Amino acid sequence: MKIGFIDRSEATWTAGASYTRSVTSALASALSPGDELCVLSGCSGVRDLAPGVGAVRSEAERLGPKEIETMVRERGIDVVLPVTELLTRDTACARIGWIPDFQHRRLPHYYRELQRQQRDHHFQKLIDECGGMMFSSEAVRADFRELYPEFPGLSACVHFPSSLAYRSDLPSVDPAETGARYGLPAGFALVVNQFWRHKNHRTVVEAVAAARARNPAVHVVMVGMLSDSRDATNSHISEIVRRLSTERLYANLSILGEVPDDDLLALLRGATLVIQPSEFEGWSTTVQDALALGKPLACSDLAVHREQAPAAAFFGVHAPEKLADILAKWDWSRSGWAGAEAEEAALAAERERGRLWGEGLIRFCREVVAAGREGKPAVPGEFRPETLKAENIYGYAEYLESQVRRMEGVEASLREHIAALDSGLKHANDVANECRLNAEKWNRRYHQERAKPLRQHVIEAVQSTWAARTKRNAN
Repeated sequence: MKIGFIDRSEATWTAGASYTRSVTSALASALSPGDELCVLSGCSGVRDLAPGVGAVRSEAERLGPKEIETMVRERGIDVVLPVTELLTRDTACARIGWIPDFQHRRLPHYYRELQRQQRDHHFQKLIDECGGMMFSSEAVRADFRELYPEFPGLSACVHFPSSLAYRSDLPSVDPAETGARYGLPAGFALVVNQFWRHKNHRTVVEAVAAARARNPAVHVVMVGMLSDSRDATNSHISEIVRRLSTERLYANLSILGEVPDDDLLALLRGATLVIQPSEFEGWSTTVQDALALGKPLACSDLAVHREQAPAAAFFGVHAPEKLADILAKWDWSRSGWAGAEAEEAALAAERERGRLWGEGLIRFCREVVAAGREGKPAVPGEFRPETLKAENIYGYAEYLESQVRRMEGVEASLREHIAALDSGLKHANDVANECRLNAEKWNRRYHQERAKPLRQHVIEAVQSTWAARTKRNAN
């Protein structure tokens, strides 16, 4: 069986490349003789794949449906996963769809009405197209069964392991040195999340403000991209930064933003506690990395967190007082680094979990291929107004929004060209002015040089005339 894994690397989802590495590593560890696994990606897709994992790269920056169709045909692939975008009707293989979560249904206030409708429309078309659906947790799978009870295909829960467990080149970075470079105390808690609003950094800030009165040694470090694509103003991030000043939290809270991968690993190693405060998750990469390194966890009380880390300490999603109680009672006097031997034992346990999950996913692939459920073909082309019907109104809205985004891109490109032309014109004017000034200077010099012989001739003539007159007067 030939499995094509569609690369999930995305600029706006920092965990995407990690997801690709971890799932393909788990699959590679469970392949049977005769099986083949390759990653389908764009030209700048994920690198550093596990041994035994091939790669097929497109010349395009981002992999599209036509590129996937070509790769499937040329490599003779039997099944592709995880399918998150509609493929062409000529993509002749079994398809396993993946929906990371149904956050737009559970936290609708973070989405505009049109966004929710578009997601529902897209998920329905994806489900119609795929013969199997995979989910990262039983919590998401339960949501799927509730929302789409009539789905006729197969479904499976496939937990993904930490990519750290499969890295043979984990750097031996010193947690103490990295912590000192960032000005951190020996003991600290770590939050690793992009600063999306639903990641709930606010609860952690409130908990730190409450806990420091009982335990002044409390220190929390926040790492992650400082932006939220759903909030152009990023107002919640500004609020967090303001509270650092208004509540004098600098001694107890450090916001580092994005850090290099080696520094992130060192911070994870040195953390005394890892906190995951999110309001919603499908399966948390942060939690899985912490488990792979054997770190204690404090998590918001979500079903998925209890499924993923049953031994964690739990606090209510919007209960900072409970998290404050955990922080106040924690021992912050020492580093959380337990040494290389303890870390390797935790990573070995994670690799074993990954192997079991990989075996389960391969079995699921065989079931979908055997069932022959390639799903309904994707509807190619655009939604056109003349064929618009009530059932595809949201699809047409999705198409219009994509056209608006495309035109915005064209407009941005034109603005760049106009700016470049303006810059070029200004430069040309500057050069022309410089040439004019040089021409005037050389013209003056030319006339000055031409005038020199004439002046000398006049002087000589005057001197000769004066000499002749002087001589006549003398006679």
